Amino acid sequence: MPATEIVSFDTHSSRVVGGQSIDCSCWATPDEGALEGNQRRSYLRRKHAISLFLAGASASTVKELTSLSAKQAYRLIRERCLKPHPDGQPYGWRALVPYERIQPYTRKKSVRADSFGNGAAGALQALLNTRPDLRAELDARIRPKLGAKKRLKEVHISKRRHWKWFIDKLRDLGYEARGEWPFNTQTRAYYSIVKYVDNLLASDPVSLAAVTGGPDLVTKLKTGDGVDRPILSFMQRAEMDAHKLDGRFCVVLPTIDGGVQEKIVHRLWVVVILEVMSRVVLGYYFSLRREISQEDVLRAMKRALTRWVLRPVTFCDKAYVSGAGLLSTRDDNFIGLCWDETSVDGALAEASKRVRAVLLDAIGSKLLEPKNSFSKRRSKDDRPFIENFFRHLASGGLQRLSNTTGGKTEDRKGTNPEEVAVASRFQFEYAEELLDVLIANYNATPNKGIGYRKPLDYAEFLYKRSEKEFRKVEYSAIDNFLSIRKLCVVRGGAKKGRAPYVEFFYGRYSNEILQNRQDLVGKKIWVINHIEDDARIAKASTINGESLGVLRAAPPWSTSPHSLSVRAAIQQASSRGYFLIEYGSDAIANFMNYVESQPKKKLPVHPSYLEARRILSAAASPFISDAKLNEAMARADEVEEHYDNKKILKKTKKNKPLVDATASIRDKPLPPRRMAKSE
Repeated sequence: MPATEIVSFDTHSSRVVGGQSIDCSCWATPDEGALEGNQRRSYLRRKHAISLFLAGASASTVKELTSLSAKQAYRLIRERCLKPHPDGQPYGWRALVPYERIQPYTRKKSVRADSFGNGAAGALQALLNTRPDLRAELDARIRPKLGAKKRLKEVHISKRRHWKWFIDKLRDLGYEARGEWPFNTQTRAYYSIVKYVDNLLASDPVSLAAVTGGPDLVTKLKTGDGVDRPILSFMQRAEMDAHKLDGRFCVVLPTIDGGVQEKIVHRLWVVVILEVMSRVVLGYYFSLRREISQEDVLRAMKRALTRWVLRPVTFCDKAYVSGAGLLSTRDDNFIGLCWDETSVDGALAEASKRVRAVLLDAIGSKLLEPKNSFSKRRSKDDRPFIENFFRHLASGGLQRLSNTTGGKTEDRKGTNPEEVAVASRFQFEYAEELLDVLIANYNATPNKGIGYRKPLDYAEFLYKRSEKEFRKVEYSAIDNFLSIRKLCVVRGGAKKGRAPYVEFFYGRYSNEILQNRQDLVGKKIWVINHIEDDARIAKASTINGESLGVLRAAPPWSTSPHSLSVRAAIQQASSRGYFLIEYGSDAIANFMNYVESQPKKKLPVHPSYLEARRILSAAASPFISDAKLNEAMARADEVEEHYDNKKILKKTKKNKPLVDATASIRDKPLPPRRMAKSE
């Protein structure tokens, strides 16, 4: 019989080893194909000997077939195969691999090391075995306490600090006075402590995660690999999140003396809603606030349910690829299409009570947050698809430009994005255009995660092939639920000699219908800001839902279009005495004049100024006259010609301008379209 032939036997052996009957059917097996040469032959010979022994073969048979005695087979089973593995199971067949260490080295002799540390193998473990209290203190110091989140404690303790603490402890115990190890060596057990710390943390993944990445990384250890995620259908789940753009931008402000100055905008946000199955972006909202608010989230939801149109782009003639857009541009069937679940990261703005109620009542979507989502999601950033989209958005867009701040501080690599933004006049409007192009083109670009299909094409395919009955939100529900609303008391009336009116976000509203409803004086009615960028008008209805028509705001909020957030910021600044809003004037114009007239670097660009400028820019295009637009374009050409003349002068080293008519032109020209719209 060949030496490598394994005899079949009953796995429940009648042999008794160490006082127990052996069942090797559950023994773990190593990768035998990875073993080579003498190592494989030695392993198979040991396995064959144990198999013969457990099968009841005689000692002479075991010796003849394997060259190993029955006594050696018995010792292999008791001293190696039955020993517990770190995974909690017996070593089993794994213990038969030659040179496989079953037990750590334990020093049995006293430590007598020379000055270089030679002869002190296992000295640290021997010392800690004699001092279990010291081992417990050292282990507790290395392993962080995960439950004490609010307790003041030392974090990020270096290995050198652990070593110094250990040496001080031994010094207090008299080891240095007696000249014992490690004080009789050159390194004083420094490398032994470093190795001990590494081994202890490696044996405890939770402690290692806590030391490396803090509580967040510990939480991520609890998440699965995604194999048990439920199989989703089209429009079953959407992921929503906010992302701060990695860049610096400027805004060009005209000054009183006719010049301009640039100020840096530090924070721009985008709120994105992405459908999980097709990876298509349903809607997004570009926010100019310092932090994301509930209004921004509701606007993103509103954009996902209404028709999206291509924006005019000024930085490129053909910025959009063929078929680019959001889902609502593909077919009318996708306008108002609802999804069943909305997964968020639990941020305050996204998981608020109001957002949760609107999702449920208007869209019929359940809000999934870390407390109630899939398998009670144990990681607050368990939204892989939208996180991957944001990485694509950053790497494929702003991080490729020199005004980027990068995802981390070290990503700047010595660059100054603030100076680049000012010098190049990379205004936030261009960032908004670039963002729109990137998102629209993403929907029309093959995606690796869905088999290199285009998200828009794949979404249309899933919609047509699905047997699911899709829901669509009514247009009236978009205005009623996704708009800012408030219960306002009707004031005035015949007793006070004033027509009935309501106060809504610092503005007074009324119309002919409300003025004739004396029965509503003193009662509350609903006021709804149904057009997000034009708070000059608002819908009104009674508590019972009876329509009261469209209300109009009284001066100073009746002239320029604006949002409620802009109005609140303006009113707040005025109440603090920064500027005065006279009755009958235009509050928006007063505020913008105040911001634009501030000395350079004295006042940072107010987010409300940016939003007001965006709203006015969008509202001006339908009403600006062709003559004024042509005049602005001619002015831009004149500025460009002036700059060409200045270049010629610089080359010829002349100080006098070639054309006197350009002497009054500002040193730095305004971007042609931007400033023309704000005039």
